Amino acid sequence: MLKTIRPLLIVLFTTLLTYLGFSNSIDPALVLNHVSTSEDKLITEIQNNYDEKVYLKAGNEKYGFNHILKRHSGQYFKEFDQKGRLFPKGTTGKQIIKGIETVYKFGEPDIKAYGNTKVLIRELVINGQKGKYRLVINDQKEIITFFKVK
Repeated sequence: MLKTIRPLLIVLFTTLLTYLGFSNSIDPALVLNHVSTSEDKLITEIQNNYDEKVYLKAGNEKYGFNHILKRHSGQYFKEFDQKGRLFPKGTTGKQIIKGIETVYKFGEPDIKAYGNTKVLIRELVINGQKGKYRLVINDQKEIITFFKVK
């Protein structure tokens, strides 16, 4: 019974916090973990220093925030096959989004760029651990993936 009520409570709580002006306190990863959304639901848009924007959408198992959480996090969606824990244990969705923002604004082009994607890389400290993080963006300016390079 708790499993069916939990998504409803999260939606109600999220709506209430947004209404009261506390939307920044909500971890979008927690919401995605419990509430299904359409693939093209915009999670956030990120602007760099040249007024160029990229879009982090909910996505699915192949791209977007769902992909990042399901395939690389280990913190959320535990029923999915992980490709290793590519974020430090306990990393929140908000920390992942902040990392994406930093790499988009200050990252260097990565020599591993392939196909029709833009690939940036930057050394960051996320949740107390230092590492190089790769950000992949497609031609539609959608974020495909973000992860720590092993």
